[in-house]
Amino acid sequence: MFWHDHMGTGGWAFMVLGNIVIWGLILTFMFWLVMDWRTRRHHHEMTSSPSAGEILDRRLASGEITTEEHDRVRNALGPRPRESPQPG
Repeated sequence: MFWHDHMGTGGWAFMVLGNIVIWGLILTFMFWLVMDWRTRRHHHEMTSSPSAGEILDRRLASGEITTEEHDRVRNALGPRPRESPQPG
């Protein structure tokens, strides 16, 4: 029985280049994923529930309550907390 190498020199070169491309794509994707994660808002900010004032403002905007009722409830809630600036 004879051993035949069907790949040859060109096959090995394409295999090496193919591996470099595949690993380069994997590493590039991982780098992008980490950088994207760093620029996203933090998980606790995205999952936190809206404040009472935000709910009240949404209800006024959607027409569920009148401006008089909005003002009455807003006064009952007390002064608005200082809002943090939104990231650009």
